[in-house]
Amino acid sequence: MLEPLVNLRNKIKLTCEGILQLFTGDFQGERVISEKSAQVVRKYIEGEKFAAYLVDIDRDGWWFKDEAGGRVAINKNEFSLSLNQQTIKFDGVFCAIHGTPGEDGVIQGYFDIIGIPYNNCGVLASAITFNKAACNRYLKASGVNVAISYIARLGHSFNEVEIIEKVGLPCFVKPNDGGSSIGVTKVKHVEQLTEAIKNAQAEGVDALIESLLVGTEVSCGCVSKGGVPKSTGVTEIVPANEFFDFDSKYLNQETQEITPARIDPSVYAEVTSLTENIYGWLHCKGMIRVDYMICETGIYLIEVNTTPGLSEASIIPQQAKHSGYTLEEFFELSLTEMFRD
Repeated sequence: MLEPLVNLRNKIKLTCEGILQLFTGDFQGERVISEKSAQVVRKYIEGEKFAAYLVDIDRDGWWFKDEAGGRVAINKNEFSLSLNQQTIKFDGVFCAIHGTPGEDGVIQGYFDIIGIPYNNCGVLASAITFNKAACNRYLKASGVNVAISYIARLGHSFNEVEIIEKVGLPCFVKPNDGGSSIGVTKVKHVEQLTEAIKNAQAEGVDALIESLLVGTEVSCGCVSKGGVPKSTGVTEIVPANEFFDFDSKYLNQETQEITPARIDPSVYAEVTSLTENIYGWLHCKGMIRVDYMICETGIYLIEVNTTPGLSEASIIPQQAKHSGYTLEEFFELSLTEMFRD
């Protein structure tokens, strides 16, 4: 996580966080991405305006990390740091945690209780979007197209034939409450389904099985500017692998992320408008990224990310640059908007 200061003050205490591992061995991949995002934000924010303090969350506690790798425990009663015989009380939080507890509303509830502002979505929007099935149901009620789906709940039996009859083959199996494409499987044969469900449940709680969407995959960012949702642009995704899996996202350099997307201008405008509407319908704050598949029958939601990746190669920073921002300006916008309310 990161932490900023208030509107017109000279210094902001800015904090970066890793990810809390709620499950043994889980979220290792997302922790790595969280650390990369936090380091990039720190690089572009820390300076004359902001004082940055790296705070890492793990199963053992919350820690300030110094440049030498030393750790000092954070006082969670007031979210402060005792360092060099001084008590540092943070003015705000820039959350760079992908996954729980930063993307699911858990840590937002803590900051709401102690009255510290933060840059990303609140408890409700974070909780809804982190549960993919719940988010799909919520947005479908507003007219958003979603894939046909089935939920396989952890500890409950399921019928492979019944699932395939509903969603068809091929289909995608993913953790209902996870990100970074960890635990996602493209299932082509019914014999693969049980193992794919177990793999998804090992990364989250429930497994979400969705029908295959065929088309052009795009991603659209959105930020609050003056309290108004504003799209950062649309990026076309051309994965190196069969789909946009973890390897395609973070490892395989043959994946193409093309901004602006090579799609019809009217469709481009429809994607940006829909994203800005989704931002409002979910009562989002800060920056989000919404992923879609543009199919012959319309624009279909893939998922809403309330803590998008912020490494320099990530989609949102690419879109920010396309929109005319430097990363310093873009991250500072996120910090100033958090104090608007």
